[in-house]
Amino acid sequence: MNQRLPESQLILLLDDDVMVTEALAAGLEREGRTVITCNDLESAQLIVERMNPSHVVSDVRLTGPFGYEGLDFVRYAKRFAPDSRIILMTGDAPETLQFEAAERGAVAFLRKPFDIQELDSILNLMQCAAGTSGAAEAPVIRMPLLDDIVKAGAGLRPFFQPIVRLEPGYKHVGYEALARYRNNSLLRNPEILFEYAERKDRIADLELACSAASVRAGAKLTDWAVLFLNVHPDVLAHGDALRDVLATECADMDIPPQRLVLEITEQATLPNTRSLLDTIHHLRELGVRFAFDDVGVAYSHLPFLDKVRPSFLKISQHFGTAFEADDMKMKIVRNLLSLARDFGCDLIVEGIEHASTADAAAQLGIKYGQGFYFHRPAEAEAFLK
Repeated sequence: MNQRLPESQLILLLDDDVMVTEALAAGLEREGRTVITCNDLESAQLIVERMNPSHVVSDVRLTGPFGYEGLDFVRYAKRFAPDSRIILMTGDAPETLQFEAAERGAVAFLRKPFDIQELDSILNLMQCAAGTSGAAEAPVIRMPLLDDIVKAGAGLRPFFQPIVRLEPGYKHVGYEALARYRNNSLLRNPEILFEYAERKDRIADLELACSAASVRAGAKLTDWAVLFLNVHPDVLAHGDALRDVLATECADMDIPPQRLVLEITEQATLPNTRSLLDTIHHLRELGVRFAFDDVGVAYSHLPFLDKVRPSFLKISQHFGTAFEADDMKMKIVRNLLSLARDFGCDLIVEGIEHASTADAAAQLGIKYGQGFYFHRPAEAEAFLK
């Protein structure tokens, strides 16, 4: 769903040169405006899809002397934000290019270099009908590049949610690390952050950075519990990169690798390749254990039970929340418990929000649970004894 901020102008700046967007943003700051800077096409696409900017200011060439992605972006922006006013910038403005830009929906064309006042006056003249009136602060929102995010985990500070033993006292026996990025942009939402990485075809790079950051942030929790790290199936197919990252971080933080559980997510199928099996074997040799996340939802990893030999199966909150009050959910939970016992796995019920669900799981013989009833996700410091 598109989101609109209350400012009268929401301006998206797109240029692959960070210095250009920074200079433009500084010159365009005004009361009643929000300026969002993007330096690649993928982040700009996320903005127009979700925030419906009133104005888009984009360079024509984004990737090189023969790349006209900015021109193509005009149609993309008009598709998701049809009322936006689109202004193109370029160092070369032949009439044919200007004509094509206008045909696609651009309303103005600026030749570089130009005075910031020229752009400012165009923005003031071309108010968007969808805009709202009223004074507001004029923050600048900077969409970071993926390289900036994955480099040394800059800005990544995971949250953790406890996994408890379902017996009186609800002892914390594990903590699931949840990716969080500290930035005032859309990328604060982890789903959007990973969608951005997927569009860049760099899920593995982001996952590795998140894993490293989670081990560092959660190191002290391993004194009495294990860390559950979410891992996209694609990462396991990238050779031993994950093993090397985990081995390095564990050594640096003085954590036994046996305190780590890799929670294989259901975001894609597990590729049945030699590389995948070798990676799992090497990780297991290191002492790392495995869990299957969201069992029964989306892509099923159950055919790999005998090859991965997970220590845990996690029941998705889709089935776990209030399962005791739903006959269908109860049957699924019972069947998964039977499956886990057959394969020597422990079951973890996610999405527990009430004592009645925790009690029902314990009565079935399920050992572990997770959910808001026990604790909401928080930084590691919240759990330090």
